[in-house]
Amino acid sequence: MALGQQASAVTLVENLTQSNSADGTVHSTAWTGSSFTTGSGSYNLESVTLLLQENTAGDLFVGLYGNNSGVPGTLITTFTNPGSITTSLANNTFTLATSQALTASTTYWLVSGILSGSGTYSWGYTSSDSETGLPGWTIGAGYVDSTNQGGTWISYPTDGPYQFSVNGTEQSQSIPEPSSVVALLGLGGLGLVSRLKKQK
Repeated sequence: MALGQQASAVTLVENLTQSNSADGTVHSTAWTGSSFTTGSGSYNLESVTLLLQENTAGDLFVGLYGNNSGVPGTLITTFTNPGSITTSLANNTFTLATSQALTASTTYWLVSGILSGSGTYSWGYTSSDSETGLPGWTIGAGYVDSTNQGGTWISYPTDGPYQFSVNGTEQSQSIPEPSSVVALLGLGGLGLVSRLKKQK
């Protein structure tokens, strides 16, 4: 009887509107990432948008990682790439086939890299530590990179984050369908009539 409502995705946190300072190179031996921290509510991650450009086509991936003492930890999920990546620095959206639940007040990492081959990409970053988003959501002030595909990470905690947005929907309790509510009210009315008859 109870079915959840389909919510529209909203921007949970972003720094795409901040001034772009420069860009960092992404390739097979230069994986890089930035972090974000969730607010107090519970949300489902649907997609992320990166300020990115393709220099040479390759096996690009964008993944969501947990946090391990200030650097990316375990890979949680991998996003589906858009049909094509822009060849100039622009917003490119990466989606999830199945939404990913995000825990409240928790730090996650977005990591981009090349799994194999010689493709190269550029990910824009900003010197601003400001972001726009829901209450309590923040973006880390720096970034990390790895020369061995995530085996080890070097942290640059104050050098400015890469630019991205995190998009998702709020986790909500299932609510009865309108027809179910009407049916329950109808049953309640029949019960009231029955009690009145017994009283008479």
